[in-house]
Amino acid sequence: MGSLNHRPSDCLFAWIINIVEDNFMTRVHQAGCLIILAFSVWFGVQGLQMNYYTSLGPGPGFFPFWLGLFVSILCIIWFVQLWLHPLEGKAMDVAPGRTGALRVAALIVSTAVFGLLVEQFGFSLLMLFFLLFLLFTLGRQTVFVTLAVSILGSFGVYYVFTHYLNVHLPESPIPFLRMLGF
Repeated sequence: MGSLNHRPSDCLFAWIINIVEDNFMTRVHQAGCLIILAFSVWFGVQGLQMNYYTSLGPGPGFFPFWLGLFVSILCIIWFVQLWLHPLEGKAMDVAPGRTGALRVAALIVSTAVFGLLVEQFGFSLLMLFFLLFLLFTLGRQTVFVTLAVSILGSFGVYYVFTHYLNVHLPESPIPFLRMLGF
């Protein structure tokens, strides 16, 4: 004869655990989708509160509005795909291993350091080191590709933004580096 000591809460708890475990990967992706959707809607609404169009052309609200709308549409498509075709996987499939956790930490710390030091060292030089660090740490490409992307991503972006788009990016306060174009 089976055990008669089951409480109704035990059965309910087991049922919830089974539902969560069966659809865990889908639920994680859906939660991420909803978070990105909320952020993109907020971003688009903030864009509408700025000037959408000026006498010179698109205003400061043009890009945020369209970016928020585009990302919102992509999130809705993603959510519907997850609803129609659930993902398979267990809870442990989501947790990163030691290497993955170190890569995430390196990305977060290096981005914070970049944000803190960009005014002191200038955009070009700091972006060069930032990209070199990230591409060597996170990337799986050759050294040539890493160097090319880092140089174009730092000096090329600086040149395009300052000369063609007339956008001010921080220059180095060190006279020698400023003289070299950093």
